[in-house]
Amino acid sequence: MTDFDLAGIGIGPFNLGLAALLSSHKNLSSVFFERKPAFRWHEGLILPGTTLQVPFLADLVTMADPTHSLSFLNYLAKHDRLYKFYFYENFMIPRQEYDHYCRWASQQLPACRFGEDVVDVTHEAASDSFVVESQSASGARQRYRSRNIAIGVGTAPFLPQWARTKTTAPLLHSSEFGKRRMELSKRRRITVVGSGQSAAECVLALYNDLTPEMVAAGASIQWITRSAGFFPMEYSKLGLEYFTPDYMRHFHQITPAKRREIVASQGLLYKGISFSTIGEIFDLLYQRSVGGRDPGLSLFSNCEVETLESAGPSGAFRIGISHNHLGEKATVETDAIVAATGYRHCWPEWLDNLKGGVLDTCERGDLIVGEDFRARRSDGGKANVFVQNAETFHHGVGAPDLGLGAFRNAAIVNQLLGREHYRVSAPASFQTFGLPPGQNSPSSISGDFYAHAS
Repeated sequence: MTDFDLAGIGIGPFNLGLAALLSSHKNLSSVFFERKPAFRWHEGLILPGTTLQVPFLADLVTMADPTHSLSFLNYLAKHDRLYKFYFYENFMIPRQEYDHYCRWASQQLPACRFGEDVVDVTHEAASDSFVVESQSASGARQRYRSRNIAIGVGTAPFLPQWARTKTTAPLLHSSEFGKRRMELSKRRRITVVGSGQSAAECVLALYNDLTPEMVAAGASIQWITRSAGFFPMEYSKLGLEYFTPDYMRHFHQITPAKRREIVASQGLLYKGISFSTIGEIFDLLYQRSVGGRDPGLSLFSNCEVETLESAGPSGAFRIGISHNHLGEKATVETDAIVAATGYRHCWPEWLDNLKGGVLDTCERGDLIVGEDFRARRSDGGKANVFVQNAETFHHGVGAPDLGLGAFRNAAIVNQLLGREHYRVSAPASFQTFGLPPGQNSPSSISGDFYAHAS
Protein backbone atom coordinates (compact mmCIF):
# COMPACT_ATOMS: atom_id res chain seq x y z
CA MET A 1 0.00 0.00 0.00
CA THR A 2 1.49 3.33 -1.12
CA ASP A 3 1.66 6.20 1.39
CA PHE A 4 0.93 9.85 0.52
CA ASP A 5 0.85 13.17 2.33
CA LEU A 6 -2.51 14.00 0.75
CA ALA A 7 -5.16 12.15 -1.22
CA GLY A 8 -7.70 14.21 -3.14
CA ILE A 9 -11.09 12.68 -3.84
CA GLY A 10 -12.81 14.12 -6.88
CA ILE A 11 -11.10 16.23 -9.55
CA GLY A 12 -13.12 19.33 -10.24
CA PRO A 13 -11.55 22.79 -10.60
CA PHE A 14 -10.85 23.06 -6.84
CA ASN A 15 -9.00 19.79 -6.30
CA LEU A 16 -7.36 20.20 -9.70
CA GLY A 17 -6.05 23.58 -8.50
CA LEU A 18 -4.77 21.94 -5.32
CA ALA A 19 -2.96 19.32 -7.40
CA ALA A 20 -1.47 22.13 -9.49
CA LEU A 21 -0.12 24.04 -6.47
CA LEU A 22 1.22 20.84 -4.89
CA SER A 23 3.16 20.09 -8.08
CA SER A 24 5.51 22.92 -7.04
CA HIS A 25 6.33 21.21 -3.73
CA LYS A 26 8.27 18.03 -4.41
CA ASN A 27 8.60 17.30 -0.70
CA LEU A 28 4.83 16.69 -0.50
CA SER A 29 3.46 13.55 -2.12
CA SER A 30 -0.12 13.54 -3.37
CA VAL A 31 -2.60 11.59 -5.43
CA PHE A 32 -6.02 12.63 -6.77
CA PHE A 33 -8.86 10.36 -7.90
CA GLU A 34 -11.71 10.95 -10.33
CA ARG A 35 -14.24 8.42 -11.61
CA LYS A 36 -14.61 10.15 -15.00
CA PRO A 37 -12.15 9.08 -17.71
CA ALA A 38 -10.97 12.68 -18.24
CA PHE A 39 -11.59 16.15 -16.88
CA ARG A 40 -14.93 17.63 -17.94
CA TRP A 41 -16.54 20.73 -16.45
CA HIS A 42 -20.32 21.20 -16.69
CA GLU A 43 -20.23 19.69 -20.16
CA GLY A 44 -24.02 19.83 -20.50
CA LEU A 45 -23.92 23.64 -20.22
CA ILE A 46 -21.00 24.41 -22.53
CA LEU A 47 -23.21 26.21 -25.02
CA PRO A 48 -22.13 28.49 -27.88
CA GLY A 49 -21.45 31.99 -26.61
CA THR A 50 -21.46 31.12 -22.90
CA THR A 51 -18.65 32.43 -20.71
CA LEU A 52 -17.44 32.19 -17.15
CA GLN A 53 -19.04 34.67 -14.74
CA VAL A 54 -15.64 35.45 -13.23
CA PRO A 55 -12.48 36.95 -14.82
CA PHE A 56 -9.81 34.69 -16.33
CA LEU A 57 -7.57 35.40 -13.32
CA ALA A 58 -9.83 32.97 -11.43
CA ASP A 59 -7.90 30.10 -12.97
CA LEU A 60 -6.38 27.18 -11.07
CA VAL A 61 -3.35 28.96 -9.62
CA THR A 62 -2.94 32.67 -10.46
CA MET A 63 -4.55 34.19 -7.35
CA ALA A 64 -2.06 32.22 -5.24
CA ASP A 65 0.94 32.02 -7.57
CA PRO A 66 0.85 34.19 -10.73
CA THR A 67 4.14 32.69 -11.92
CA HIS A 68 2.91 29.10 -11.94
CA SER A 69 3.34 27.15 -15.18
CA LEU A 70 -0.30 26.02 -15.10
CA SER A 71 -1.78 29.52 -15.21
CA PHE A 72 -4.34 30.40 -17.87
CA LEU A 73 -1.92 32.85 -19.47
CA ASN A 74 0.69 30.13 -19.84
CA TYR A 75 -1.98 27.87 -21.31
CA LEU A 76 -2.63 30.58 -23.91
CA ALA A 77 1.09 30.86 -24.63
CA LYS A 78 1.41 27.09 -25.09
CA HIS A 79 -1.48 27.16 -27.56
CA ASP A 80 -0.25 30.26 -29.47
CA ARG A 81 -3.26 32.31 -28.38
CA LEU A 82 -1.73 35.14 -26.36
CA TYR A 83 -2.12 37.81 -29.03
CA LYS A 84 -5.55 36.52 -29.95
CA PHE A 85 -6.63 36.77 -26.32
CA TYR A 86 -4.99 40.21 -26.08
CA PHE A 87 -7.20 41.48 -28.89
CA TYR A 88 -10.21 39.54 -27.61
CA GLU A 89 -10.34 42.20 -24.85
CA ASN A 90 -12.65 40.23 -22.59
CA PHE A 91 -11.99 39.19 -19.01
CA MET A 92 -14.76 36.58 -19.19
CA ILE A 93 -13.40 33.68 -21.19
CA PRO A 94 -15.54 31.20 -23.14
CA ARG A 95 -16.75 28.34 -20.98
CA GLN A 96 -15.53 25.93 -23.63
CA GLU A 97 -12.00 27.33 -23.32
CA TYR A 98 -12.02 27.10 -19.52
CA ASP A 99 -12.99 23.43 -19.81
CA HIS A 100 -10.16 22.85 -22.30
CA TYR A 101 -7.68 24.75 -20.10
CA CYS A 102 -8.50 22.60 -17.08
CA ARG A 103 -8.22 19.42 -19.13
CA TRP A 104 -4.83 20.58 -20.45
CA ALA A 105 -3.66 21.26 -16.87
CA SER A 106 -4.85 17.85 -15.69
CA GLN A 107 -2.76 16.21 -18.39
CA GLN A 108 0.38 17.89 -16.99
CA LEU A 109 -0.21 16.45 -13.49
CA PRO A 110 0.84 12.83 -12.92
CA ALA A 111 -0.84 12.95 -9.49
CA CYS A 112 -4.27 13.06 -11.18
CA ARG A 113 -5.70 9.61 -11.78
CA PHE A 114 -8.83 9.54 -13.90
CA GLY A 115 -11.03 6.49 -14.27
CA GLU A 116 -10.53 5.57 -10.60
CA ASP A 117 -13.65 5.70 -8.46
CA VAL A 118 -13.16 6.04 -4.70
CA VAL A 119 -15.46 3.42 -3.18
CA ASP A 120 -14.38 3.66 0.46
CA VAL A 121 -12.33 5.73 2.88
CA THR A 122 -11.62 4.46 6.37
CA HIS A 123 -9.62 5.84 9.27
CA GLU A 124 -6.60 3.89 10.51
CA ALA A 125 -6.36 4.81 14.21
CA ALA A 126 -2.87 3.38 14.80
CA SER A 127 -1.24 5.74 12.29
CA ASP A 128 -3.96 8.42 12.38
CA SER A 129 -4.21 8.27 8.60
CA PHE A 130 -6.84 7.44 6.02
CA VAL A 131 -7.02 4.38 3.80
CA VAL A 132 -8.53 5.13 0.40
CA GLU A 133 -9.86 2.29 -1.71
CA SER A 134 -10.45 2.93 -5.40
CA GLN A 135 -11.87 0.89 -8.25
CA SER A 136 -10.93 1.24 -11.90
CA ALA A 137 -13.29 0.86 -14.84
CA SER A 138 -12.09 -2.75 -15.24
CA GLY A 139 -13.13 -3.54 -11.66
CA ALA A 140 -9.60 -3.72 -10.26
CA ARG A 141 -9.27 -2.32 -6.74
CA GLN A 142 -6.32 -0.55 -5.12
CA ARG A 143 -5.68 0.81 -1.63
CA TYR A 144 -3.66 3.87 -0.63
CA ARG A 145 -2.77 5.32 2.75
CA SER A 146 -2.73 9.10 3.19
CA ARG A 147 -1.99 11.33 6.16
CA ASN A 148 -4.54 13.90 4.90
CA ILE A 149 -7.46 13.91 2.48
CA ALA A 150 -9.13 16.68 0.47
CA ILE A 151 -12.77 16.10 -0.38
CA GLY A 152 -13.72 17.71 -3.68
CA VAL A 153 -16.69 15.63 -4.81
CA GLY A 154 -18.67 18.69 -5.88
CA THR A 155 -22.43 18.90 -6.19
CA ALA A 156 -25.12 16.92 -8.00
CA PRO A 157 -28.10 18.17 -10.03
CA PHE A 158 -31.19 18.63 -7.87
CA LEU A 159 -34.75 17.97 -8.97
CA PRO A 160 -37.63 19.04 -6.71
CA GLN A 161 -40.36 16.54 -5.89
CA TRP A 162 -42.70 17.67 -8.67
CA ALA A 163 -39.99 17.01 -11.27
CA ARG A 164 -39.49 13.37 -10.25
CA THR A 165 -42.59 12.26 -12.12
CA LYS A 166 -42.04 9.29 -14.44
CA THR A 167 -42.83 10.29 -17.98
CA THR A 168 -41.98 9.52 -21.59
CA ALA A 169 -41.85 13.19 -22.56
CA PRO A 170 -38.58 15.16 -22.06
CA LEU A 171 -38.14 16.35 -18.48
CA LEU A 172 -34.50 17.12 -17.85
CA HIS A 173 -32.24 19.03 -15.52
CA SER A 174 -30.42 21.98 -17.07
CA SER A 175 -27.11 20.12 -16.58
CA GLU A 176 -28.20 17.83 -19.46
CA PHE A 177 -29.37 20.64 -21.73
CA GLY A 178 -26.42 20.64 -24.13
CA LYS A 179 -26.59 16.87 -24.62
CA ARG A 180 -30.36 16.81 -25.26
CA ARG A 181 -30.81 20.05 -27.18
CA MET A 182 -31.61 18.26 -30.43
CA GLU A 183 -34.32 16.27 -28.66
CA LEU A 184 -35.85 19.49 -27.35
CA SER A 185 -35.81 21.07 -30.80
CA LYS A 186 -38.48 18.58 -31.87
CA ARG A 187 -40.93 19.80 -29.20
CA ARG A 188 -43.44 22.55 -29.96
CA ARG A 189 -43.90 24.03 -26.46
CA ILE A 190 -41.01 24.11 -24.00
CA THR A 191 -41.03 25.34 -20.41
CA VAL A 192 -37.93 26.36 -18.46
CA VAL A 193 -38.27 26.48 -14.67
CA GLY A 194 -35.75 28.51 -12.62
CA SER A 195 -34.32 32.02 -12.49
CA GLY A 196 -30.53 31.67 -12.33
CA GLN A 197 -27.82 31.84 -14.96
CA SER A 198 -28.36 28.25 -16.12
CA ALA A 199 -32.07 28.87 -16.68
CA ALA A 200 -31.34 32.07 -18.61
CA GLU A 201 -28.76 30.37 -20.82
CA CYS A 202 -31.19 27.56 -21.65
CA VAL A 203 -33.91 30.11 -22.46
CA LEU A 204 -31.56 32.14 -24.65
CA ALA A 205 -30.39 29.07 -26.57
CA LEU A 206 -33.96 27.87 -27.13
CA TYR A 207 -35.10 31.36 -28.11
CA ASN A 208 -32.31 31.75 -30.64
CA ASP A 209 -33.53 28.53 -32.27
CA LEU A 210 -37.17 29.68 -32.34
CA THR A 211 -38.03 31.29 -35.68
CA PRO A 212 -41.03 33.59 -36.36
CA GLU A 213 -42.41 30.87 -38.64
CA MET A 214 -42.31 28.36 -35.78
CA VAL A 215 -44.10 30.83 -33.48
CA ALA A 216 -46.79 31.38 -36.14
CA ALA A 217 -47.27 27.60 -36.23
CA GLY A 218 -47.85 27.50 -32.47
CA ALA A 219 -44.37 26.97 -31.04
CA SER A 220 -43.55 28.79 -27.80
CA ILE A 221 -41.27 28.99 -24.78
CA GLN A 222 -42.40 29.65 -21.23
CA TRP A 223 -40.00 30.77 -18.50
CA ILE A 224 -41.35 30.24 -14.99
CA THR A 225 -39.76 31.05 -11.64
CA ARG A 226 -40.89 31.22 -8.04
CA SER A 227 -38.45 34.11 -7.52
CA ALA A 228 -39.74 37.67 -7.44
CA GLY A 229 -38.20 38.42 -10.82
CA PHE A 230 -35.45 37.75 -13.34
CA PHE A 231 -32.75 39.69 -11.55
CA PRO A 232 -29.04 40.20 -12.28
CA MET A 233 -26.27 38.80 -10.14
CA GLU A 234 -24.38 41.39 -8.08
CA TYR A 235 -21.43 42.63 -10.10
CA SER A 236 -20.56 46.03 -8.68
CA LYS A 237 -16.94 46.47 -7.64
CA LEU A 238 -17.61 46.83 -3.92
CA GLY A 239 -20.23 44.10 -4.05
CA LEU A 240 -17.61 41.72 -5.44
CA GLU A 241 -15.55 42.17 -2.28
CA TYR A 242 -17.87 39.62 -0.68
CA PHE A 243 -15.86 37.13 -2.73
CA THR A 244 -12.55 37.87 -1.01
CA PRO A 245 -10.56 36.11 1.72
CA ASP A 246 -11.34 39.12 3.94
CA TYR A 247 -15.05 38.39 3.88
CA MET A 248 -14.42 34.69 4.48
CA ARG A 249 -12.41 35.58 7.58
CA HIS A 250 -15.13 37.97 8.77
CA PHE A 251 -17.80 35.34 8.14
CA HIS A 252 -16.11 32.95 10.57
CA GLN A 253 -16.43 35.44 13.39
CA ILE A 254 -20.22 35.09 13.15
CA THR A 255 -22.08 32.38 15.06
CA PRO A 256 -23.02 29.32 12.94
CA ALA A 257 -26.78 29.89 13.36
CA LYS A 258 -26.45 33.51 12.22
CA ARG A 259 -24.32 32.43 9.23
CA ARG A 260 -27.15 30.30 7.85
CA GLU A 261 -29.55 33.22 8.22
CA ILE A 262 -27.16 35.60 6.45
CA VAL A 263 -26.49 33.26 3.51
CA ALA A 264 -30.22 32.74 3.00
CA SER A 265 -30.55 36.49 2.34
CA GLN A 266 -27.59 36.78 -0.06
CA GLY A 267 -28.89 34.87 -3.06
CA LEU A 268 -28.44 37.67 -5.58
CA LEU A 269 -24.76 37.94 -4.71
CA TYR A 270 -24.14 34.67 -6.51
CA LYS A 271 -27.38 33.18 -7.90
CA GLY A 272 -28.56 35.88 -10.32
CA ILE A 273 -28.20 36.24 -14.07
CA SER A 274 -25.43 38.11 -15.84
CA PHE A 275 -26.32 41.54 -17.23
CA SER A 276 -25.28 40.47 -20.73
CA THR A 277 -27.54 37.40 -20.80
CA ILE A 278 -30.52 39.44 -19.56
CA GLY A 279 -29.73 42.05 -22.21
CA GLU A 280 -29.63 39.50 -25.04
CA ILE A 281 -32.96 37.97 -24.04
CA PHE A 282 -34.64 41.37 -23.69
CA ASP A 283 -33.28 42.57 -27.04
CA LEU A 284 -34.65 39.48 -28.78
CA LEU A 285 -38.03 40.02 -27.12
CA TYR A 286 -38.06 43.60 -28.33
CA GLN A 287 -37.04 42.78 -31.88
CA ARG A 288 -39.50 39.90 -32.23
CA SER A 289 -42.47 41.87 -30.88
CA VAL A 290 -42.31 44.63 -33.51
CA GLY A 291 -45.74 45.39 -34.93
CA GLY A 292 -47.53 43.62 -32.11
CA ARG A 293 -46.27 40.18 -33.08
CA ASP A 294 -46.23 37.38 -30.53
CA PRO A 295 -42.52 37.17 -29.58
CA GLY A 296 -42.88 33.47 -28.69
CA LEU A 297 -41.43 33.78 -25.18
CA SER A 298 -43.53 34.32 -22.04
CA LEU A 299 -42.03 35.09 -18.61
CA PHE A 300 -43.80 34.38 -15.31
CA SER A 301 -42.29 35.31 -11.93
CA ASN A 302 -43.59 34.61 -8.42
CA CYS A 303 -45.02 31.35 -9.77
CA GLU A 304 -44.36 28.17 -7.80
CA VAL A 305 -44.62 24.87 -9.66
CA GLU A 306 -46.58 22.50 -7.43
CA THR A 307 -47.72 19.57 -9.54
CA LEU A 308 -46.94 17.84 -12.79
CA GLU A 309 -49.07 15.28 -14.59
CA SER A 310 -49.59 13.77 -18.00
CA ALA A 311 -51.91 15.74 -20.28
CA GLY A 312 -53.06 12.66 -22.18
CA PRO A 313 -51.88 10.48 -25.08
CA SER A 314 -50.13 13.41 -26.81
CA GLY A 315 -47.22 13.09 -24.37
CA ALA A 316 -47.61 16.64 -23.08
CA PHE A 317 -47.39 17.79 -19.46
CA ARG A 318 -49.90 19.70 -17.40
CA ILE A 319 -48.13 21.94 -14.87
CA GLY A 320 -49.94 23.12 -11.75
CA ILE A 321 -48.76 26.57 -10.66
CA SER A 322 -49.51 28.75 -7.63
CA HIS A 323 -48.83 32.50 -7.54
CA ASN A 324 -46.89 33.47 -4.42
CA HIS A 325 -48.57 36.87 -3.94
CA LEU A 326 -52.04 36.45 -5.39
CA GLY A 327 -52.72 33.05 -3.87
CA GLU A 328 -54.31 31.97 -7.15
CA LYS A 329 -53.64 28.79 -9.09
CA ALA A 330 -53.42 27.94 -12.79
CA THR A 331 -52.43 25.10 -15.10
CA VAL A 332 -50.36 25.32 -18.27
CA GLU A 333 -49.50 22.68 -20.83
CA THR A 334 -46.09 22.02 -22.30
CA ASP A 335 -44.36 19.37 -24.38
CA ALA A 336 -41.00 19.46 -22.57
CA ILE A 337 -39.54 20.84 -19.35
CA VAL A 338 -36.04 22.03 -18.50
CA ALA A 339 -35.65 22.19 -14.73
CA ALA A 340 -32.91 24.69 -13.90
CA THR A 341 -33.39 23.93 -10.22
CA GLY A 342 -29.83 24.03 -9.00
CA TYR A 343 -27.46 21.61 -7.35
CA ARG A 344 -27.04 20.04 -3.93
CA HIS A 345 -24.07 18.52 -2.15
CA CYS A 346 -24.23 14.77 -2.42
CA TRP A 347 -21.79 13.47 0.16
CA PRO A 348 -20.57 9.87 -0.32
CA GLU A 349 -21.55 7.09 2.07
CA TRP A 350 -18.00 6.64 3.34
CA LEU A 351 -18.03 10.23 4.58
CA ASP A 352 -21.17 9.54 6.59
CA ASN A 353 -19.36 6.57 8.11
CA LEU A 354 -16.57 8.87 9.35
CA LYS A 355 -19.03 11.17 11.09
CA GLY A 356 -19.28 10.83 14.85
CA GLY A 357 -16.31 8.55 15.46
CA VAL A 358 -13.73 10.56 13.50
CA LEU A 359 -15.39 13.79 12.34
CA ASP A 360 -17.50 16.08 14.49
CA THR A 361 -20.94 17.23 13.35
CA CYS A 362 -23.39 19.94 14.30
CA GLU A 363 -26.94 19.35 15.55
CA ARG A 364 -28.08 19.05 11.91
CA GLY A 365 -25.57 16.33 11.14
CA ASP A 366 -23.35 18.58 8.99
CA LEU A 367 -19.56 18.61 9.21
CA ILE A 368 -18.08 21.49 11.19
CA VAL A 369 -15.58 23.08 8.80
CA GLY A 370 -13.26 25.70 10.27
CA GLU A 371 -11.78 28.84 8.81
CA ASP A 372 -8.76 26.75 7.79
CA PHE A 373 -11.03 24.51 5.65
CA ARG A 374 -10.49 21.52 7.96
CA ALA A 375 -13.37 19.38 9.15
CA ARG A 376 -13.23 19.27 12.94
CA ARG A 377 -12.10 15.98 14.40
CA SER A 378 -14.18 14.39 17.16
CA ASP A 379 -11.49 11.92 18.28
CA GLY A 380 -8.64 14.34 18.92
CA GLY A 381 -6.69 13.16 15.87
CA LYS A 382 -4.35 15.49 13.98
CA ALA A 383 -4.67 14.19 10.41
CA ASN A 384 -6.58 16.67 8.26
CA VAL A 385 -9.79 16.26 6.32
CA PHE A 386 -10.00 19.31 4.07
CA VAL A 387 -13.34 20.13 2.46
CA GLN A 388 -13.46 21.89 -0.91
CA ASN A 389 -16.53 24.01 -1.61
CA ALA A 390 -18.32 23.17 1.61
CA GLU A 391 -21.84 24.52 2.00
CA THR A 392 -22.00 28.31 1.92
CA PHE A 393 -22.96 28.50 5.60
CA HIS A 394 -19.39 27.44 6.43
CA HIS A 395 -17.47 30.09 4.47
CA GLY A 396 -20.03 32.46 3.00
CA VAL A 397 -21.18 33.08 -0.56
CA GLY A 398 -17.62 32.78 -1.87
CA ALA A 399 -17.36 29.06 -1.08
CA PRO A 400 -18.32 27.87 -4.60
CA ASP A 401 -16.67 30.81 -6.39
CA LEU A 402 -13.80 29.94 -8.73
CA GLY A 403 -12.01 33.16 -7.74
CA LEU A 404 -11.43 31.85 -4.19
CA GLY A 405 -10.30 28.36 -5.19
CA ALA A 406 -6.60 29.22 -5.38
CA PHE A 407 -6.75 31.04 -2.03
CA ARG A 408 -8.35 28.04 -0.32
CA ASN A 409 -5.80 25.69 -1.88
CA ALA A 410 -2.93 27.95 -0.82
CA ALA A 411 -4.24 27.82 2.76
CA ILE A 412 -4.35 24.02 2.57
CA VAL A 413 -0.81 23.75 1.18
CA ASN A 414 0.46 26.09 3.91
CA GLN A 415 -0.92 23.72 6.52
CA LEU A 416 0.74 20.74 4.88
CA LEU A 417 4.04 22.64 4.79
CA GLY A 418 3.68 23.98 8.34
CA ARG A 419 4.54 27.51 7.24
CA GLU A 420 3.05 30.38 5.26
CA HIS A 421 4.58 29.75 1.87
CA TYR A 422 1.62 31.53 0.23
CA ARG A 423 0.55 34.92 1.62
CA VAL A 424 -3.01 33.98 2.49
CA SER A 425 -3.26 36.57 5.26
CA ALA A 426 -2.65 39.56 2.98
CA PRO A 427 -5.52 42.13 2.95
CA ALA A 428 -7.74 41.85 -0.12
CA SER A 429 -10.62 44.34 0.19
CA PHE A 430 -11.02 48.07 0.72
CA GLN A 431 -14.05 47.78 2.96
CA THR A 432 -14.10 46.49 6.54
CA PHE A 433 -16.82 43.93 7.17
CA GLY A 434 -16.76 44.22 10.95
CA LEU A 435 -16.74 47.16 13.33
CA PRO A 436 -14.37 50.11 12.78
CA PRO A 437 -11.09 49.59 14.68
CA GLY A 438 -11.45 50.88 18.22
CA GLN A 439 -10.44 50.29 21.79
CA ASN A 440 -13.22 47.79 22.44
CA SER A 441 -13.41 46.08 19.05
CA PRO A 442 -12.20 42.48 18.81
CA SER A 443 -8.90 41.88 17.07
CA SER A 444 -9.13 40.65 13.52
CA ILE A 445 -8.42 37.07 12.63
CA SER A 446 -4.83 36.66 11.51
CA GLY A 447 -5.40 34.09 8.81
CA ASP A 448 -2.77 31.82 10.38
CA PHE A 449 -3.80 28.80 8.33
CA TYR A 450 -0.54 26.92 8.77
CA ALA A 451 -0.75 26.43 12.51
CA HIS A 452 -2.27 22.94 12.14
CA ALA A 453 0.45 21.32 10.04
CA SER A 454 0.35 17.59 9.49
